Formats: sequence, structure tokens, C-alpha cells
Amino acid sequence: MAPPNKKNIQGDIWPRLPKKHELFVFFRITNPQRFKTHLAGLVPLITTARDAERFRSDIYKKKAEGTLQGLVQLSAINVAFSARGLAKLGAETFSDDIFNNGMWEDLTYPMEGDDKTKHNGLDDQHDWYHQFTPRGGHIDGVFIIAGDSEATLTETFDMTKKTFGIGLEGEPQNGLPMLDKPSIQLIFQQQGHVLDDDREHFGWVDGISQPAVIGLDTDKKVEEARNGLKPIQAGTILVGGEGDEGNHPAWANEGSFMVFRTYEQRTPEFVAWCGRNTKRMATEGMSALASAELRKFSSRVVGRWPNGAPLELYPDEDPTPMRIADPIANKQMLFKEWREQGLDPEVEYKKLEEKNHTDAFTYNPEDQTKCPYAAHIRKCGPRDDFPNYEKHLMLRRGIPYGPLTLNNEKGGGVSQHDRGLLFVSYQSSITNGFRFVQKVWANEEAKPVDFTSKLGNAGPQGIDAIIGQLPPDYRQEEDVTKYEDPAPVVNLPDVQKPVPPCNKHFIPIERWVIPRGGEYFFAPSISGMKDTLCK
Repeated sequence: MAPPNKKNIQGDIWPRLPKKHELFVFFRITNPQRFKTHLAGLVPLITTARDAERFRSDIYKKKAEGTLQGLVQLSAINVAFSARGLAKLGAETFSDDIFNNGMWEDLTYPMEGDDKTKHNGLDDQHDWYHQFTPRGGHIDGVFIIAGDSEATLTETFDMTKKTFGIGLEGEPQNGLPMLDKPSIQLIFQQQGHVLDDDREHFGWVDGISQPAVIGLDTDKKVEEARNGLKPIQAGTILVGGEGDEGNHPAWANEGSFMVFRTYEQRTPEFVAWCGRNTKRMATEGMSALASAELRKFSSRVVGRWPNGAPLELYPDEDPTPMRIADPIANKQMLFKEWREQGLDPEVEYKKLEEKNHTDAFTYNPEDQTKCPYAAHIRKCGPRDDFPNYEKHLMLRRGIPYGPLTLNNEKGGGVSQHDRGLLFVSYQSSITNGFRFVQKVWANEEAKPVDFTSKLGNAGPQGIDAIIGQLPPDYRQEEDVTKYEDPAPVVNLPDVQKPVPPCNKHFIPIERWVIPRGGEYFFAPSISGMKDTLCK
């Protein structure tokens, strides 16, 4: 089979859109025939995989040469459609009921009196933003707009609105300007921005572990990936690609199913919980030893140190020297030390990044003395714990939203601002990709593999402490972050003791990540839009 055509694939799927800011604009199609004409005007402006690859390569080249000065101005746009949106455009439908019925039906929990066949998940309906619910009207599509600044987003969004007839003046008639009739209704917008050092709000560098795609990534990258997260066939991500097991209409080839999901992150509550589970904090406050134990405990919850180094390779000590708890201030201090030692800070930091961002590891199913079985990245990316795990890999393209959590808010232990992650993933099968990871690996306490026998038969490792879910009945009514007693528990070792081969130490968890809704979309290829959706 021929390799994927990078000129035909939307760029957020692969290699991802270059961005510092990103805007998701959800819309409803009001006039399908007019929309087809307007979409034909947008297609030449869509950022393809080839466009994004060239732009990213140019940035990397300038960085390597030391000629990159400040932010490079950039603008990019992609588009994706829900099953309802595709139906309005008359496209041949998918034989995928999960996609066709949408995220509301797949991921929400039934309330009293609901038809239980129409609610097959664990999300509390009350937690969803109303724009994503049927009460808010159905969403037909989303524009994904990326750029270097908010000003660029605004400029690209204005261009998009005009393309679809919103605020565009037509030829004057009888001496008066005429407004072109729009083909869409704008419903909802969500905007995100990249945080310092590519961190998410809990403080961890995000997006490190991404699978290499055979036929898209370079042969060198694919070969290097064999030392860690296995490379995947293009058909794991692209419909109709090598290895795709689905039976989809031909027009959909080289498109990908896009999952969009808003996750609110209660950062102060997460920090407070980690603090309560660090014994030394109670007796010493934020001493140097207590701070180190807090860092180790929270890193075991995630499975990586905050700068990204995997516990499987660095189980006892973060390879990043920590002079101060704040990561940005710590980086500045390290640069100062290196300069004083006559070293090149950029070169030294690059060496450190290679350790922190490595993906060259896997897990031994017989051992959790390095990375706990219950760690977030081990639950949701089990590697060799789970045979043929690569079938369930996806490309993650999320971006944080909301303000940074400052120390005074962390100290209060209660969130004062809305913040979190605008999660995006691409896969050729929502069932094999996002849905399997969330519903099976994350939500079930004995998955991906039941390790009860390796935990002294005291119980399985637990649900994912970060994104795992229980039915809404389990949570406290007065506090969205708490569970009713007894709370679910996860198996995590005591940071003050050596990790035993058979760890029997379980800890009650809370809810710090709250799903606020989303939708299942399909991001078509350029040819799919030109030859089918625009006709």
C-alpha cells in the first residue's frame, strides 16, 4: 500500500498544527447547499500535513542554527464534522454507531427516568457545558484555528466567518450593500494557550509520549521508537490506511476520527491532596525534605517527574537538579549556574531535555518497584504490560486553557478560576482508541491487567487517579472533587519507605479532573471534502 499523501491529510492529525494559541469554534450548518459552496472556498486555505511539516521543520532548523528570534508568525486552520453534520451534507454514512450516536449518548450516565440505552458512560450530565448537550442543540462541526498569538486567531477567525457568509458584504443592490447569507450558526468557542515549557496545569510537561507513525514519520524516528512506545501503522490513525480494521466509505480515506473533550482541572485541590498524602508535610511544612517527598509522591501518581523523565528509568531521583520548587525559576537558576561554570546553558539544557523527554522504555509486568501499576501513564499507556497495546494508541493534540495556578491559590486548596485541558485525539477507530483507553484502561480498577496477585491479593491497582471515573452516585453532593466514604483507592507505595516488590499500600483518591463535555468528530481529507462534502 502506498504511504499516506501528506498533501491530502489535515495537519492537526499529523504532525500537528504549530501553535501557541488555539481556538475551537463549534458551529451548526443552517443551509447545507450554501455551506458546500462556502466549504469549497475554505478548502484551499486548510493547513495540510505537508504544510505543517514544512513549517515545523523550518522552525526546528532555525533553532538548531541559532537564528530563531522570537515567535514566528503563523496561522493554521482545520475543520471536522460530527455525524449529524456529515448527514446534512449528504455524505455516505459510517457504520459506526459510537460515532453516529455521538459523545453525549456514549459517555454520560443516565439520570432517573432516562432511557438507559441512550446513556452509556459515567459522566455526570450536570457537569457538561450546556452547549454540548442536546438541550443546547446539536453541533455539526468545529473549526480548529491555531496561531502564534490571540491577534492571529482573531484574524483567521474573521477570515473564516467571511468565508461562510457571516458579515461579508456582497455587491450593492439599489445603492445599498447586501450581506451574503451565512450557511452556519456559531454556537460555542473554547480557546487554549500553550503554557511555559509545554506544561499542563498540574505542572507536568505534556505530549511527550506520542507514537511514531509508519509512512508519515521518518524511518529514523520509527526505528528509534522501537526502543519504547511501538511505532504504529498509518491505519491506526488514518481511515483506509495500512492496518485499518474498519469498514468505512471510500470518501473517508485519509481522514481521521477526532475526539474533542473539555477536562476541567482542579489544580489547588490536587496539590492539597498530594500534600495530605506526604507525611513530612504535616510535621515540617514545606521543608526541603518535605518538598522532595511531595514531588516524588505526585510523580508516582503520574508516572513521570514533572519535567517529563519516566519513573521507569529514573525511579528514585528526578534527573533535573531542583534548586527551587517553581520549575521556571529553577530553570533560570540552572542557566545561571551553567554560565558561572563556563558552560553553554542551551547545550546543557538540551542534554537534560533528552533525559526528560525520552520515550525509550517499556514496562516489566512482573515489577512495579519503579513505576507503580496505578500510575496514570501506565494505566493509559501500558506498553508491554498489555499485549498488542499499540492497537489502542492515538495521537493527542490537546492544549491547556485558563490561567496558571499561582501559589496563593494553591495554598488555599480551592480553585478560584476555571482551567484545564481542551483534549483532542485522532484515531481511525474511536472504539479502539480514546474510548478503550477511557472506558477500559482508566475506568476499570483491574485494567489494563489485573495485578491483584502481585499486590498481596489486597485488591487490584485501582482506577486511574487522574482521569478514572465512577458513576455520579459515588461523589459527594456538596463537593464535586470528593467521593462519598469509602472513596475509591489506588495502590501507591509509601514515599518514606523502599518500594516493596509486593506493595499493599492503598490510598483514597478524589476527583480533580471533571469532564465538561465534548463531541465525536471526523476530520476529512482534502479530497474527501472536495469530491464529496462540497458536491
